[in-house]
Amino acid sequence: MRTPCLPVLAVVSLLALAPRARPQDSHYWTNQYGTRATLLGGAVIGSVLDLSGTFYNPGGLSLIEKPATIMATQIFHYPRLTLTGYGKNVVPQNAHNLGPAPSLVAGTIRVRGLDKHWFGYSFLARQSVKLGASVSSTGVRDVLPGVAGAEEYASQFRLEEKIAESWFGLTWSYKLSKKVGVGVSQYVAARSHRAYVQELVEALGAGGGLAVALGSRQYRYSHFRILWKIGLAADYDDITLGLTMTTPSVGLSGTGSTGVNSSVAALDMDGDGVGDDYLASDYQDNRSATYRSPFSLAAGVTVKIRKVRLYGSAEWFGRVPAYTVVDSADFQAQSTGETLSTDVTQELGSVLNAGVGLEWFYTARFKGYASFTTDYSAKRSGTVTNVALTDWDIHHIVTGAEFFINKSALTVGLGFSFGNREIGTRPDIIGHGGLVGMWDPFDSLRFRFTTYKLIVGFAI
Repeated sequence: MRTPCLPVLAVVSLLALAPRARPQDSHYWTNQYGTRATLLGGAVIGSVLDLSGTFYNPGGLSLIEKPATIMATQIFHYPRLTLTGYGKNVVPQNAHNLGPAPSLVAGTIRVRGLDKHWFGYSFLARQSVKLGASVSSTGVRDVLPGVAGAEEYASQFRLEEKIAESWFGLTWSYKLSKKVGVGVSQYVAARSHRAYVQELVEALGAGGGLAVALGSRQYRYSHFRILWKIGLAADYDDITLGLTMTTPSVGLSGTGSTGVNSSVAALDMDGDGVGDDYLASDYQDNRSATYRSPFSLAAGVTVKIRKVRLYGSAEWFGRVPAYTVVDSADFQAQSTGETLSTDVTQELGSVLNAGVGLEWFYTARFKGYASFTTDYSAKRSGTVTNVALTDWDIHHIVTGAEFFINKSALTVGLGFSFGNREIGTRPDIIGHGGLVGMWDPFDSLRFRFTTYKLIVGFAI
C-alpha cells in the first residue's frame, strides 16, 4: 500500500525531533550531589569526603572519623535549549527556567554497639527536567515536488516536556580495617516522564489551494524500580582509592499512555487533481510501562600533595538493549487501513565518562576548587528509538570555594555546561520511501544546550 509522503514526513519528523530536546535522557554525569563533590565535578569515586559517599562510594563512609549528621545541598541552574539553523523569517519561543537543580539530602542513622558499621539514608533527585521550545516560520519556496512552482508556506514546531526521577536510599558501610571500607546503598527509584510535541506544515499553491499537514505525539509514563550501588574504598596517607559497581535496575511497577495524531488535507500527491486526504490517530491509556538503567563500573583516585588534592575518576556504563518503555496495541490508520504503532522505545549504547578535580588549601578555614568532566551521550548512532535521542556530548566546568565557620562548612560555586549538535539520521518510525524530493522544514535544525549553575551548600 502506498504511503502518503506528507503525513509520513510530519510523523517521522515529529517523533525524531521531540526526544532530542532532553539533554539528560542519554547522559549519566549531568547531575552531581553534595557540596564538595559538585565542585569537583563528581570525580570523587576514589575519595572519602562526606555524606555524598552514599551515592558516589558507600564503602568510604565507615572510614570518616566524624561524618556530618545531616547534609543538604542546593544548586540553582539556568538550562537553555536553543534551536538554530532554521532559516529566515523565524520566530523562536524557547522557555528557559531558572530554578533548583537536582539535589541531595543525606543523614546518619546511629546504632549503638556497632562501631565498625555505619548506617545512613539519602534522598537525591536523579533527574529533574522541564523544557519548552517552539519555532515558527513563513516564506516562499518549492515545498511540494509534485506541484510546479513555489508555494507560500508556514511551519511550526512545538515541544513541552517534564521529567522527574527521585532516588530514596539506605546505606550500610563496614570498616574492614583501619584503611579499608566496604559498603552498599540500596535505592528505590521513582520516575515520571511526560512529553507533548506538535508539528504543523501548511502550503498554499499558486491556484489558491491550501494543503495542511498536522502531526502531534504525546506520551506519559511512571515507573518504580530498585537498584544497588556497591563500593570499596581505601584511605592511605598520600592516596585514596575507590571502586564501585552499580547494578542494573529491577522493575517493580509502571503504567503509561501514548498517542499520535497525523493528518493531511487537500494535498494532491499523485497528480490526479484530487486531494489525498490522510488521517491516522490513536490514543491509549493504562498501558504497561517499564524503564531500565545500565550496569556500571567506576574507579577513582585522589593524590595528596601538601596543600593540594588531585582527583580523578572514570565510570563505564554498559549497553541497554532495545526494549519497549510504553507498550501499546497496534492500530489501523483511519484513511488507509495500514497498521501502525505508538510504542515508546529505548536503546542505549555503552559509554565511558571521566573527570578531574583540583582542591587546594589557602588557609585552615578556606579552600578552593576547580573541575572538568565529560558527559558523553549513550545514544547509539542509527538506532530506532523515540525516548533517548540526544546525541551530543556535554562538558562540565565548575569552580568554587568552601568556608569553615566554627563546626559548620559553607560552600559556594559556579558551573557551566555546554554541548551542541546537528540533527542526525531520523528513525524509520513508519517508513518514508516516498520522501525523496520532499522539502523538510526541520532538516537543518541544530540544538544548542547550555546550563549555568549556582552552588550553595552547608554541612553541620
